[in-house]
Amino acid sequence: MANIEYTVFFDNQQASQALLDKIDEVKVVQAVDQAWEARLKIPVFVNNDGKWEGEAETWMRPYNRVRIEVKIGEAAPIALIDGPVVGFEGERSTYPGTSIVTMVVHDDTAFLNREDELAFYQTGADSDIAREIFSKANDIQGPIDIDSVPAQPDNPSAVVAQRGTKIQILRSLASRHRRWHAYVLPGSTAGQSIRAFKKFPTRTDGLPALVLLGPDRNLSDFNATNNHSEPRDVTASTLEIKNKNIVTKTASYSDVALLGGEAADKDNRKRSTYRLPPGQNDSVDLDSAVQGEVERASYSIVGTGSVIPFSYTGILSPYRAVDVVISDNPYSSTYILTRVVHNLTRSIYTQEFTAISNSTSPDIGSSFIPGGVF
Repeated sequence: MANIEYTVFFDNQQASQALLDKIDEVKVVQAVDQAWEARLKIPVFVNNDGKWEGEAETWMRPYNRVRIEVKIGEAAPIALIDGPVVGFEGERSTYPGTSIVTMVVHDDTAFLNREDELAFYQTGADSDIAREIFSKANDIQGPIDIDSVPAQPDNPSAVVAQRGTKIQILRSLASRHRRWHAYVLPGSTAGQSIRAFKKFPTRTDGLPALVLLGPDRNLSDFNATNNHSEPRDVTASTLEIKNKNIVTKTASYSDVALLGGEAADKDNRKRSTYRLPPGQNDSVDLDSAVQGEVERASYSIVGTGSVIPFSYTGILSPYRAVDVVISDNPYSSTYILTRVVHNLTRSIYTQEFTAISNSTSPDIGSSFIPGGVF
């Protein structure tokens, strides 16, 4: 049974035990393409003068920074969130011990979502624009991590005009490439965040496997669905501005890089073909557009589950890959985590997750995880 510890930082300073004792429960929700959110429940009470106490502490002020870290066993602590206080919710009751103030914390995308602007960019690739936008986010400290996208088409009138907040523009740029994502992750030290414009990973990075059965089991449940109407071949046509030629590009689901051994849709004999709407080459390379749509649609398997408290030694988070082993079943495969809910109380730590995959495993057994688990 693994020992669990969690630490809270207020304005980049580790909270004392006395301060931690004022927090009843912490819930952190992490999701792809959304701001990550933490909710800290803090009991409040009425003193002998009839005034509420416990809701006006200096560390509870709006836009004070909050960082939450979890440590399992001897492993290094992992940050679940690092960002500003953005709101409060109050629950008052006449029954003793049931009045609560919930402090709401968002990741540092809160600083990217404060000012609406109209901006014009003339550059070779949307990843360059993303780097430029991130570099202007002066309220965020920490590194920038960018996966390059193909250069824009050779279009003499290509100017990127974007209106919205910085994070809205970043996510708009990412979504038109279909396989890129714009987000912020907690940094390695308090007060820092990683600004990212990246694709999903193609392999695991050290997270322990999630195992449903056998002596090494750490999952309490796992449920999977496979939507065979999602995977598709994609085609698109466009008119080149310079020479007036019609150019057509296609991409096949059969060419998608799989996370596991076999395509999730390998037995489907009636795969659909999807045609992208016109105008794709105005801002996105046509090859990249069709390939991006094929890859996006290939994740037809959606799995949900929860870990057994004190049994799983990893800390899950979106944008990471993890192996799931559910005995001799094709849904034992590698998945991309898209949503994780962390619940921390004084006595227990639980993790619930949603994950997607584009592959199944033809030969599960003990060969799926090196060394075997059954």
